[in-house]
Amino acid sequence: MDLDPIPQTIADDPHPIYRVLREDEPVHYVEKRDLWVLSRHEDVLAAIKDPETFTSADGVVPSGFKPEKPTLIVLDPPDHTQMRRAVMRAFTPRRMAAMTDRVRGFARQLLDAFPASGEVDAFESYTDPLPIYVMAELLGVDASERPMFKRCGDAIVYSSGADPASLLSAQRELTDYLQTVFDERKRDPREDLISLLLTSSEEGRALDNEELLGLCFLLLVAGTETTTSALGNAMLLLERHRDARELLIEDPSLIPAAVEEILRFDSPVQGLSRIVRRDVEIRGQKISEGARVHLLFAAANRDPRVFDEPDRFDITRSPNNHLAFGLGIHFCLGASLARLELKVGLEELLARAPDYQLSVDRLQRLASDTNRGFSKLPTVL
Repeated sequence: MDLDPIPQTIADDPHPIYRVLREDEPVHYVEKRDLWVLSRHEDVLAAIKDPETFTSADGVVPSGFKPEKPTLIVLDPPDHTQMRRAVMRAFTPRRMAAMTDRVRGFARQLLDAFPASGEVDAFESYTDPLPIYVMAELLGVDASERPMFKRCGDAIVYSSGADPASLLSAQRELTDYLQTVFDERKRDPREDLISLLLTSSEEGRALDNEELLGLCFLLLVAGTETTTSALGNAMLLLERHRDARELLIEDPSLIPAAVEEILRFDSPVQGLSRIVRRDVEIRGQKISEGARVHLLFAAANRDPRVFDEPDRFDITRSPNNHLAFGLGIHFCLGASLARLELKVGLEELLARAPDYQLSVDRLQRLASDTNRGFSKLPTVL
C-alpha cells in the first residue's frame, strides 16, 4: 500500500490511508518526496505548539513554496509576534460580529439568483463567490475582480506540480493589483481593513507596504479558498447524511456545532508542513535537522485517542478539539470569520434550498497538496 498522503486530497475517502498511517506508521517517511508525515493528534499538536523546533519560515506546503512577501503563515517569532499583534486589531470579535449582516446579505443575494428548480453549479454560484465577496468587503477591494482573485488563488493553492514561473506570475498579478489599492487608500482612506492597517493606533502599529501586501495576499488566497472548500465539503456531508440535514433544518441552533464537526470530519486543509531546526526523535524515530515534516491535520482529527467514534459524523459532538484551524501562534487568524461564513452560509442555504441534491457522480475536485476542495458542485434544486 502506498502511504503517500498527498494524493489523498482528491480521493473520495482519504481516511483508509490516513488510518493506516496513524495506527501503524504514525511517523512515516515518504521517500519520493523526502517528506516525514505525522498523523496522530498528540504528535501534530506537539509540533504546532513548538515553533522553535518546527519552523514555518521555509514554507508550509510539501513542495516548499512560500510567498514572495512576508506574511504570518511563514513567519516565526519575533517577527511573527510583532506582525500578528499589529493585525489582530482588524480581527476583533466586535469587528467580526459586525460582518454578520453583510455575510447574510451576500448569501441571500447569491441564493436569490438560483433558479426556482433545475440544476445549478453551487460551487460557481455560491460556495466560491460568498467568501470572496466577504473578504473583498472586509479588505475594501473590488469584488468585481473576483475572476482575477480566483485565477491567482487557484494557481497558488492548487499548484501541485506547477512550474515556479506560473506561481510567480500569479503572485505578481495579485500583488500589483493590491499595490494600486494601497496607493488609493493612502490618498483617500475608507472604513476598511486596508485603511486601518495603513495607520497606527493605540491598538497596533501601521504595517509597512511589504507586510500589508503579504497579509492581503494571504487573506485573499488562503482566507477565501479554505472557506470555499469547507462550504463544499459541508454540502456533500449533508447530502450523504440526510438525518443530520433534517436536524439542522428543524433546529438551526445546532448549526454552530455542525460547523465544528464538518471542519473535523472533512478538514478543508488536510495538512501543512514545517522544517525541523534540530534533530528530533518522535516515537523512537529520528528526524534530522533540516527535514520537512508534514502535519496531517485530517488524520489527527479522526484519532480515536481523542475522539469517540471518530469516523461517525455527529453534528452534536462535544467537546470537539479538532485541529482544522491549527493551534498555537499560527492558529488561523481568520477562524472567527470563517466560522461566521460557514454558519450563515449553511443557515441561508438550508432555508432556501432544504431539499437540494448533489449530483455526486459529477462532482469535481481540484488537485492540491494541502487543500481538499471542489471545482464543480452540480446541484439539483
